[in-house]
Amino acid sequence: MKKSNNLKEDILWNKYKNSNCQQSKEELILSYTPLVKHVAGKIITKIPDGFTFDDLLNYGFLGLIDAMDRFDLNREIKFSTYAVPRIRGAIYDEIRKLDWVPQSVRRKSKRLTNTYYQLQKKLGRNPNDEEVRTELGLTSEEFNDLLVDVNISENISLESFFNLKGGDKIELKDLISDSADKEPDNIFFYDQMKMILGESIDKLPEKEKLVISLYYYEDLTLTEIGEVMELTTARISQLHTKAIFRLRGYLSRKKDLLFA
Repeated sequence: MKKSNNLKEDILWNKYKNSNCQQSKEELILSYTPLVKHVAGKIITKIPDGFTFDDLLNYGFLGLIDAMDRFDLNREIKFSTYAVPRIRGAIYDEIRKLDWVPQSVRRKSKRLTNTYYQLQKKLGRNPNDEEVRTELGLTSEEFNDLLVDVNISENISLESFFNLKGGDKIELKDLISDSADKEPDNIFFYDQMKMILGESIDKLPEKEKLVISLYYYEDLTLTEIGEVMELTTARISQLHTKAIFRLRGYLSRKKDLLFA
């Protein structure tokens, strides 16, 4: 584990992992509460009414505790890097159980993903907005409305996963944060998927690539990204949505080849 800047935190980790000290575990959970709040805060702004911030916090703490139990002190990464995708995943897992995404949105999302997939296959490159809009038979206003409709975190995020040997699952969010656990039998598949994801991100338009980098690598909120790029939050959200659908189209093609 990379040494933190907090000696007390390092001591707590050693007591918890080496002696199963529950008091140390509780103190660590308390110290990482701001991290859980940060992740929950990013998600609460992009999901429908019906979930409270406290709901998401509770879900996030499940992910935090799981990450703490699974974390290996010998790994040369910061715990926060390891924990963020698991906190986020735990929140989405609980939200998905309620199946809150309308079927109409799922259909629109599937159509948009398929459109990017087919155009990328046909053109041999990422299609521009005009090509996607024309293929869908939509006006500029209708296309923008579509992006708003499908802009639901669970629906357009990289929270999908690939199945590996033995039924294990590696989630794309783990690939982006470079924090997935790699079993020896799955190293090849993990490395191949990471390479494919890197290729797909490199092919994005520059603004979309920057949004993905700041959102997933730097863990900034859409509002914070807007401040960095001097764009409105709504514009950043639109760039994020288009980037994700481009990635999903590209990854769908590559996944078919990798897992054929």
